[in-house]
Amino acid sequence: MTGNARRRTPDAGSLKPAPRLLAIVALWALLAVALFWLPAGFVVVWWALGALTLVIALLDQWHARRLPAPQAQRELPTALSVQQPHPVRVRVSSASLPETVELADQHPGDDPHTGLPATLTRAEAELTELTYHYRPSRRGPVQFGDLVFWFPSRLMLWQVRKVCDAACTVPVYPDFSRLSHSGLDANHAHLLTGTRLQPRRGEGMEFHQLREYHPGDSLRQIDWKATARRRSLISREYQDEQNQQVLVMLDGGRRLGMPVGSLTGFDHALNAALLLAWSALKQKDKAGAMLFSGDQPRWLPPVQGQQGINHLLNGLYDLHPSQHASDFSLAARQLVRRSRRRALVVLVTRLQQEDLDDLMSAVSLLRRHHLVLIADMLLPEQEQLSRQPVGNDFDQALQVCADAQEQQARHDLHTRLRHAGALVTATTPQQMPAQLNNLYLMLKRSGRL
Repeated sequence: MTGNARRRTPDAGSLKPAPRLLAIVALWALLAVALFWLPAGFVVVWWALGALTLVIALLDQWHARRLPAPQAQRELPTALSVQQPHPVRVRVSSASLPETVELADQHPGDDPHTGLPATLTRAEAELTELTYHYRPSRRGPVQFGDLVFWFPSRLMLWQVRKVCDAACTVPVYPDFSRLSHSGLDANHAHLLTGTRLQPRRGEGMEFHQLREYHPGDSLRQIDWKATARRRSLISREYQDEQNQQVLVMLDGGRRLGMPVGSLTGFDHALNAALLLAWSALKQKDKAGAMLFSGDQPRWLPPVQGQQGINHLLNGLYDLHPSQHASDFSLAARQLVRRSRRRALVVLVTRLQQEDLDDLMSAVSLLRRHHLVLIADMLLPEQEQLSRQPVGNDFDQALQVCADAQEQQARHDLHTRLRHAGALVTATTPQQMPAQLNNLYLMLKRSGRL
């Protein structure tokens, strides 16, 4: 995105004294002190020099105010990724610059390491360029302000502020580029939930093409009419069904607002939801999303095609967790009203023991129409604590014991949900994107969708 510069009249407070003028004033003040020990004739000379200095400074100020604003523009990407540095280029017409000028870009204030303000030296080329890097710390739209230049006056007595209008708004998306390199392997997905991976069935798969019989093909795959015509065994080849639906229910309540590294639990959940949707779109399925218990509940109907990820990104990039409690049964009723066609419904949240009754009601309602997968986010600290040996420290032993009780309660909750007909997986935020995709591919390959 480019902010085109337009000239703006400097405001009344756009001048500041330069170091040279401050040095002259200091020297003039020292001379005033010295007048007590000098003859009276020097007083006249002192006043004359002072008046001359004042006139020269005022003339230099008048000339500095009349300097035109530079012709400048800012160039930056049309969209940014959170926690990733992005180059921002400022291009200024060399003809409108003095030898040196100080540049301050009014970029968002969440990155203090841009290196601005900086001194810009006029280049011999037609354009003088300065590139700095901005790293956004939060998703959502960010505001870039104007380009601010401090020009030196002709006699270097003043610095005048010149402003180029370059205000613009840029969206900051999740760092989806990292997620696209996550490993997607369905061959070992059954290890994540204890579900046995069934072989592909002839039923429930879409016909793809006819081909020559290969040893190991089942008799049900043989097309006997084609075999009679060709007088050789011909098999039907099937592919995974397409045009299926994946719906992500994203918990926007306060329980995912906890910090996990440089992001929040909600950021990790959103990353997992987007990667799952991206994988489904690549499989030619439909992907949709729903935010519940947030400040602004959002529903994105299922879309299809490789461009569908842009629709989902634009609909989800500015979401943040609220301070509301999570209401699973209400979210389930809303989802069923909006979509009754069978889909894989993936509920991404952090389960708590008191959620049991609400979750059982939600699962019972969703299972009438959909296949339900619940993704429980585990805190990395708890995952490390569960593997930590108990030493001689009594406080540490109490902490490990309390965590073991919580983990057992969580395991019991998972068991109850599985008995109710839901698939349940629990993993850390960093592993959740790849794990959900592996499970989706496993379910698709097994024909359960």
